[in-house]
Amino acid sequence: RRARVGGGGCRHLAWCGWPTSPPVWGPLRFGEPILARALSCPTFTVVRLEPEVDEAVLQLCAQVTDEPPGRISLGTPLADLAPDSLAYAELAVALDERFGIRLADTDLGAFRTVADLAATVRAEMRADRPRIPAGTGKYQQAGKALAGWFIRLYCRMKVRGSEHVPAAGPVIIAANHRSMWDVPIHVIACPRPVTFMAKKELFKGPILSWAWRVLGGFPVRREISDIRAIDTGLAVLERGEVLGLYPEGRRSLSGEMLPFLKGAAWIALRMGVTIVPCGLKGTGRRPPGGKPLIGKRVEVNFGPPLSIEREDDPAVRKEKAEALTAQLLAAITALTL
Repeated sequence: RRARVGGGGCRHLAWCGWPTSPPVWGPLRFGEPILARALSCPTFTVVRLEPEVDEAVLQLCAQVTDEPPGRISLGTPLADLAPDSLAYAELAVALDERFGIRLADTDLGAFRTVADLAATVRAEMRADRPRIPAGTGKYQQAGKALAGWFIRLYCRMKVRGSEHVPAAGPVIIAANHRSMWDVPIHVIACPRPVTFMAKKELFKGPILSWAWRVLGGFPVRREISDIRAIDTGLAVLERGEVLGLYPEGRRSLSGEMLPFLKGAAWIALRMGVTIVPCGLKGTGRRPPGGKPLIGKRVEVNFGPPLSIEREDDPAVRKEKAEALTAQLLAAITALTL
């Protein structure tokens, strides 16, 4: 359906989806942005708007970055507004909430200016793909039943504090990361099914991709701001499930705790969900001449949960993510001693 607003020789065209039920709009007032009216009507999907979208994107950029609106224009370099992955994530979430547009498949480097971002918003609609890949975790419990007992014996696994994992509801389990053993041990020790983030390099070819997916994994591209992975993690929590994260972002081959990234804290603050710290011991690489994993004792220690309140203000959320990340690092470090 095409709607026209404005008067005289100036007409703005807005393309809208067909309504699923009769819209309750009332008369349009002269000069009223159709974007605000269309977005207030849940039975329509806005597909294409021109100057209204540009103005709304500029307003969102100012809101998310806490910059005065007059200092941001369509020519402003996006790198100045979103210098890191979390700032970009904040902007992507704001665009999702405002327009229903997901930037999950687009790299930050694809946008040089605010104008590029606005053009993408105008051109793209929310993708019809599932936010969580189909079949994710489908065979995790079967695999756990078949191989869990063997891995427990092989690693002489001991689990403490599993009662700290809430029996229901969304929760993040954040653990340290020392080897590829961490993922299966993490899943086996947890009393609930876990959907976990894993580096994209593990999803090589159709067979490995299928195997990781049905066992509960979804890929993250570590070299870029991977909004798709963040979006999948948010969707897992929205379904009331368990999300497994490794805040170090990569394995610590030395056994020393690496600096934590702020992603786990940001997601917890964005959703207002509990974080359960988890310390894994005995999964690291053996030193030269040391014992292999077999014969060693692997320990999984779940700590008391950290109750997190949802924070909707992007600037405040960024500040709180710093403090929460430090708190999480201290909690997980204590569980690995």
